[in-house]
Amino acid sequence: MKNLFLVIFVCIGFSVFSQESITASQAKDFVGKEVFLTGKVAGARLFQRPTGDMLLLNIDKPHPSNEITVVIEGEVILKGKFSETALQGKSIKVKGIISIFKEKPQIKVENEANLMIIQ
Repeated sequence: MKNLFLVIFVCIGFSVFSQESITASQAKDFVGKEVFLTGKVAGARLFQRPTGDMLLLNIDKPHPSNEITVVIEGEVILKGKFSETALQGKSIKVKGIISIFKEKPQIKVENEANLMIIQ
């Protein structure tokens, strides 16, 4: 029984540390993977839609030169902690799965804990 707990503990430890930490320029190489993305918000734009607000963050370079977009919507927007002005120019760390939208990588912030302002 002790050995079983040890094996489970080791497996969980490896899965936690197996997530990649990447930059915006590396995002295209990690599509479909859960990563930690770090970068500076070079542009932010809030879209008010009938289905709910959506905040798009361009990382390291302004649109259309940005290599990845961070998408914040739903409950994360409603809580009001993250806004265009609060994030503009800030260094952030985001956890999520890289996907493609209109031929460009993006990462969606699924909950408030997955986005942290570093500086």
